Amino acid sequence: MPATAIALADFDRVIDACTRLVEGVRPDQWGLPTPCAEWDVRKLVDHLTAGNRMFALIAGGERPEGGEGFQRLRARVAPSAEDDPVAAFLSSARELREAFSDPDFPEGTYPTHAGEQAGEFLIHMRTTEGLIHGWDLARATGQTAAFPEAVAEQTLATVRVTLAGRPRDGRGFGPEQPAPANAPAIDRLAAFLGRSL
Repeated sequence: MPATAIALADFDRVIDACTRLVEGVRPDQWGLPTPCAEWDVRKLVDHLTAGNRMFALIAGGERPEGGEGFQRLRARVAPSAEDDPVAAFLSSARELREAFSDPDFPEGTYPTHAGEQAGEFLIHMRTTEGLIHGWDLARATGQTAAFPEAVAEQTLATVRVTLAGRPRDGRGFGPEQPAPANAPAIDRLAAFLGRSL
């Protein structure tokens, strides 16, 4: 199986797990705090939704320029306060999946905060985002983060290499926190990215 197809299968499994978590949020939980100090549950889900929409547009050919370009694009696609957060997330996940499934997508290169990258890189970015913020959502709402162990383990191995020696600049990645060696991979990933278990 081609590497992009494997990455897309992993993404599907993670987005399905995230979907179950978003659908499991009770009406009285949207204002609860999350491990992301600046976001409550609603803002966390809206962040995932906006990211899905933004990368669907990028995968479809939109080319934001620099950090400000990404900020403007994210603001443009962010859900409004009147939107149903569950419906908005589900719609955004479908849009992103459709964009990633375009037969031409794997052959392209796309702008990211890390420069021009291949399509497979975008899939891995959204998989990582789904894993870590899915963990945040599960922790905030008392749900089980039922992510595939092998995908979380592989993602942890990848980010260990990607972030090796790089300063944690506060953009979602705090200093590594302790985690038991026998903890589930999703918990060890969360701890590596700065979450307290």
